[in-house]
Amino acid sequence: QYAQERKAFNRPICEFQDIQFTIADMAMKLDAARLLVYRAASNAGQGLPSIYEASMAKCFANEMVKEVTDKAMQVFGGYGYSKEFPIERMLRDSRAWSIAGGTLQMLRITMASVLFGRRFDQRR
Repeated sequence: QYAQERKAFNRPICEFQDIQFTIADMAMKLDAARLLVYRAASNAGQGLPSIYEASMAKCFANEMVKEVTDKAMQVFGGYGYSKEFPIERMLRDSRAWSIAGGTLQMLRITMASVLFGRRFDQRR
């Protein structure tokens, strides 16, 4: 909505190809993250929980939310830092989510353990 209302050079910024590509990429990445989360939740709900799927969904979703909020901040420009728009809070929250419930590095270690079929000693 912001990209449709915000004008630059006497036209809405959504008419600029770079903004169109950015918004389309953001939508793709959010949808992919959402599908991974839905798959992990659906399997867990059917009694088939998978630490691998849960770790992958959390890791990917966290990376995508950071990337997408950063791109949204670029679309908003200086207005993105205003408390008038929710993107400012979303950007701050995206940083905290990557720590809560296990860091992204720990989630990757969990995924690698499943992929290689063995645990890795991280104390060395």
